[in-house]
Parts: sequence; C-alpha cells; structure tokens
Amino acid sequence: MNKAKLYMILGGTGVALIILSIFLMTAGRTIGQFFFGRGFAEGELRSYASKVLKQELNGASCQPMDTDGNGYVSCDYTTIANPNVTSSLECAAWGLDGFLNRGCKTRLPNFSQ
Repeated sequence: MNKAKLYMILGGTGVALIILSIFLMTAGRTIGQFFFGRGFAEGELRSYASKVLKQELNGASCQPMDTDGNGYVSCDYTTIANPNVTSSLECAAWGLDGFLNRGCKTRLPNFSQ
C-alpha cells in the first residue's frame, strides 16, 4: 500500500511539472517578457556591442516583447563614436528562444511584401 501511494505522489508530481513547463513556454513566456524582456535584450545588446562591434554604446532601447515569435526583439542604439547615427539590430528575447539564440543579429529586409 505504501508503494502505491509513493507512485501516485511521484506520478502527480510529474504531471504537475509537465503542466508547469507547458505554461512557462506559452503564457509564462509573455509574462516573463513583460517584466524582464527589455532589460534582458539591452544586456544582450551591450554585450554584443562591446565584444563584436568593439564600441561603447551611447544609448540603447529595445522592445520588451517578441511579437513575431522568432526569438529576437528590435533594438535601436547609438555609439559614442557616432552619437547622431541610430543603428538597429535584433537581440535575443526573454524566453526559451532567447536563451537558445543569445546575442544579436542584423535585421534582414523583408522582400516578401
């Protein structure tokens, strides 16, 4: 009888973890992006600028939400070397896609329109 209770508890815990994981990958991702998205993306942008571009940022602004679901958000920035020129990148968004993507990439033009 005790083994049956143990298996029921372990099975219930496993089901609860699966449900929680599904929530965090769907609705929870949006909640996380709302609270942490902008700061996470701007941190990725600052890291990219210092390591890849080898420039110090003068100003940076990123969108908090990944609206197209590609794992990146739009960011605009200026550098100390060119403070009057605003450049754009896409940087990793908060969520599973963003943690897998990491860093930033240039925006590609949309030729499908």
